[in-house]
Amino acid sequence: MSPLLTSLRSMASRFPARAWTAGFALALVADLAAVTLGADGARWVTKPALMLLLIGLLAVSAPPGRSARMLGAGLVLAWAADIALLVDGTAAFLTGMALFGLMQLDYMAVFVRAGALERLRRRWPVPAAYLVFWIGANLILWPRLDALAAPIAVYSLLLVAMGAAASGLGRRAAVGGALFVVSDLMLGVGVAGLDFPLRDQAVMATYGAAQLLIVLGCLRSPAFAARR
Repeated sequence: MSPLLTSLRSMASRFPARAWTAGFALALVADLAAVTLGADGARWVTKPALMLLLIGLLAVSAPPGRSARMLGAGLVLAWAADIALLVDGTAAFLTGMALFGLMQLDYMAVFVRAGALERLRRRWPVPAAYLVFWIGANLILWPRLDALAAPIAVYSLLLVAMGAAASGLGRRAAVGGALFVVSDLMLGVGVAGLDFPLRDQAVMATYGAAQLLIVLGCLRSPAFAARR
């Protein structure tokens, strides 16, 4: 492990896993409150804090090794994407989507490394259902997305592939992957010009729960811990 990673892990270990988890829960509640109150300035603190707290949880809970570093890299990509999406404009949206796309690829690599593909061969209806969902959602939303239709189709394919792969890791990761898909679907509905009450809050609540469950699912997976 590099000196920098060793130092970061040493600093994180000053607090137990439950403290990082509680901090994440409080940050998520604070971010939801900021969304509800329209406190955009506060979100520059609350939203980036989410992934940093999960990185802290990972640092104190996972054994050092390649699997932990890969999952940590995915959380860093999500942190950068969260910041990009705080900025208005198409360029920022595409940047955030690209960063999340890289995160999806990273997560899939983590799940495959932990043996998810072997389990999915016995659960082929799950990836089949995700594929059908992807086709249906894009057929419905495509006419409303204009120039963003193609990039969103590519990103959403990575998204459902991640969700399917997560289902091969265990129950927590499977629910986390599914919630990630639901969160981004609601985000895509907004981009398509459709809306419903408390949509922004629902997007963040499901996103936060998804990321936490994915991390916990990895930490509870014996194969993840074993593949250092």
